[in-house]
Amino acid sequence: MDLGKARRVRIYVNEGDKIGHQPAPMALIEFLRRQNAQGATVFRASAGFGAAGAIHVPHLVDVAQDLPVLVEWIDSVERTERLLPRLKEIVPRGLVTMEEVEIVLFQPHPVRDLPMTLTAADVMSKVVTTVAKNTPLREVVELVLGKLYRAVPVVDNGTPVGIITNSDLVRKGGLSVRLDLLNSLGRPEVLAVLDNLAAGNKVAADVMTTNPITVRATTPLPRIADVMTHRRLKRLPVVDDSGALVGIVTRVDLLRTAAGSSEHREPIPREIGLAGDTPLSKIMRRDIPTVHPDTPLPEVFQAIVSSRLNRALVVDGECHLVGLVTDAELLERLAPSLRPSALRSLMHRIPFAHPKGAGATEHHARAQCAADLMIRDVPTTTEETLLSNAIARMLRGSHKVLAVVDAGRHLVGIVDRADLLHGLAQIV
Repeated sequence: MDLGKARRVRIYVNEGDKIGHQPAPMALIEFLRRQNAQGATVFRASAGFGAAGAIHVPHLVDVAQDLPVLVEWIDSVERTERLLPRLKEIVPRGLVTMEEVEIVLFQPHPVRDLPMTLTAADVMSKVVTTVAKNTPLREVVELVLGKLYRAVPVVDNGTPVGIITNSDLVRKGGLSVRLDLLNSLGRPEVLAVLDNLAAGNKVAADVMTTNPITVRATTPLPRIADVMTHRRLKRLPVVDDSGALVGIVTRVDLLRTAAGSSEHREPIPREIGLAGDTPLSKIMRRDIPTVHPDTPLPEVFQAIVSSRLNRALVVDGECHLVGLVTDAELLERLAPSLRPSALRSLMHRIPFAHPKGAGATEHHARAQCAADLMIRDVPTTTEETLLSNAIARMLRGSHKVLAVVDAGRHLVGIVDRADLLHGLAQIV
């Protein structure tokens, strides 16, 4: 856990509460541990009362006491946002609070107590958005807009028979905008895209990838990493022994587990069969899409669409890193009249067809060159950084890429999440 801002979640239950067949406090602690949370503590009260007004106190003659119990969990903002909805679903009754806290000291044990082999069941998300084969495509898109996961399993009687990805929606469904870019558009533009999609009268079965690759709940994480790497997949449905869907495991789940709880401690991935002690110099990409601060918009577009990263790094004349330009930033800085042309460029990876006539692009755009729209606070790391530490750095800020720089801040490489997972899967 990094020094600075964090969140404290407090869960008030009673000693006699059950989650399944377990006492609620123990079930909550085990849930948080399986999700790779930073840590949690159980406090048992000596007395108290709740909304019902009944006072609970310990008595030596009591056989079964029902005292208040507090489970306190302190973690990063990102992890609390991810786990809190699921936590609220499993709490049978009680009170859950959350507040901002300041971390002023954190000295963890050097090695976390993890099982030797974690499986899909240990890290997967159990709450999965699914659709049926006859679900209209517009409804499919509305289900995933703004969600963390942009793929939807298609199920028949609980068994996954297909999966719909961003690529399926674009190639087979006629979606004119990638889901991540769709969130950058205004509400009227989004509605127009959805209306156009609905006009095609297609349903999930028309666009889904059939016979999706799945993993069992008992599949070890190294095997999952290997499948994702070689199949170039970001997520996999998880099934039980009967083939029924029980969850979904994502690339981020694997990266989060491999990173452990802090980048300021010993790496743990080899304990779970992943190569987290590999330096970035062995896996980073050196073919970096770059532009200069004064590079005009059409050339910035060309740099972005030339790479699967959908972004370009901005460097000065001496190759010092000064900024980052993303496809979403480009789209945001253009007036609505230019967005159709911009989307065609980004979606089909073709040159930006700006309006004819001198100064037309500048007239419609709020930016004319890379310097006008770049993000200046670019996450960086070094070639010597270990893979597990780089993953922690990336996930802490929800970054998609890390720029690799030398001591003089000269750009020497770049890594994205796919690169990091590929490195983890290569045990040496």
